[in-house]
Amino acid sequence: MKEQTIFPREEHADVLFQKILADPWACDKLFETFCNDLFSNDELEDSLSADEFCQALFRAYRNRDLSAFLMAISKNTLFDLIRNSYLIPYRFNADGKTNPVIMTDENGLLLPEFKNCIHEKEYQHFREVYNHFDGKKKMYLAQAYRYSHSYRDDDMNIKQQVLEKNTGVLLIRELPDTIKLKETESEAYCAVWDLMIQLEKELPMAFVFYGQDSLVEQNNRYDELGIFLPNSHFLKNLERHAAKAEAIILWIAQKIQPDRLLMLILWKKTTWKSPGMTMQKQTATS
Repeated sequence: MKEQTIFPREEHADVLFQKILADPWACDKLFETFCNDLFSNDELEDSLSADEFCQALFRAYRNRDLSAFLMAISKNTLFDLIRNSYLIPYRFNADGKTNPVIMTDENGLLLPEFKNCIHEKEYQHFREVYNHFDGKKKMYLAQAYRYSHSYRDDDMNIKQQVLEKNTGVLLIRELPDTIKLKETESEAYCAVWDLMIQLEKELPMAFVFYGQDSLVEQNNRYDELGIFLPNSHFLKNLERHAAKAEAIILWIAQKIQPDRLLMLILWKKTTWKSPGMTMQKQTATS
């Protein structure tokens, strides 16, 4: 039987699955997300018909593609469910769509194209936090959204579905290049597992973004990690929340394997650029 999966199959995903299975709290989060999405879709007008259900079920069996069936019944792939349970990071600029959108430069100044898109009070609040934050050179005002995948109603092709869009503060931190360490994306997610779990327990509803081998600097490639604190949840006491996120990152860094830690120390000596700023420069050059 030839497999024709909609998305490329993740390699070494069992390592990640074992992490989840070993943590009852994580299992509860994943089960809760699945049930909520499953039952909420039943209440929508465009919920699955009996014919569409059967087609999706049999197609998933023929192609051995669990995500295809999950999209039909819950509008989430397998990894969407895990991401929307806040157990693994969202991808930077997934599906070729800019996410997050960085609205300030490295000095905390609003970029010209966003001056009419943000409330003045919201920006001034960001500036107050920025001016008092030790890691300000890696702090940005940004817009970001959570997403899943589902079928288009007309042709059953795949579409990215925006679940929730927010303005907030984005903290960017660097990581060693897991491609050079010959690790898959699933294995890279395991490397930041403790960070994800601790953040979700300490700062519920914070988004984490991850880019594997996505940052290019002086012909070298690196991984990057972004922590997004939505204003809808963290605007009050934002400075304290940002400091807590930073403390969790530093705590996790001390637990990195020796070879990872050495690469991280060497990496910190290079000049850093944010993914958004890098992309903007590439666009301008084009």
